[in-house]
Amino acid sequence: MEKIKARVQQKKNIYIHNDLSNAAHYFKTSIEGRLEKDDRNGIAFEYMACAVMLAFTFEAKLNFLGHKLFGKEWVERDPFDTKVKKIFDKLGVPRDPAQRPFSSIDRLRRFRDSVAHGKPVELEHDETVVATPDELDNSTDLSGEWQAAIAHDAVFEAYGDLEALWKLLLEKSGLSIFDTLTRGEQGITFIEKVVDQ
Repeated sequence: MEKIKARVQQKKNIYIHNDLSNAAHYFKTSIEGRLEKDDRNGIAFEYMACAVMLAFTFEAKLNFLGHKLFGKEWVERDPFDTKVKKIFDKLGVPRDPAQRPFSSIDRLRRFRDSVAHGKPVELEHDETVVATPDELDNSTDLSGEWQAAIAHDAVFEAYGDLEALWKLLLEKSGLSIFDTLTRGEQGITFIEKVVDQ
């Protein structure tokens, strides 16, 4: 087979926040479809997956903005709260962590930390009560604190809040949607034919 000598030039911009955002959207859409069909078997796992993807998406978007705004000074491994402060301060975006949409950021971060670190919880309780047998049978609550973060309203509110924040941060940064997309380009320049000897 004939061979050629060529110069190959490539440029790639791979931004994982797009893939994570698409995963969150996938789970959100799947949940909506299952709710329409009243198919709730295992749906909590889809809420969990959606919330995890939202938390990862937002941090990846922070890292994207940090890279674009701060260049080599940006430290991707900085604590989450440090990154939020740097980005929001740089863009002049005031925030009230107690109010939506900003409260969603903190709620997702705490949820992400809770499930990522998987800390066991062991509690003991001892009291004398007066109750019906049914009340006694249902008195042990085995839900973890993290489960509140995967309730329908919490996940869907966070989804909407993070979309709104992303649009605001992009607008303030001067970046366009195109700037955020994974993309690449390649050029091949023919130099000469290679003759086997």
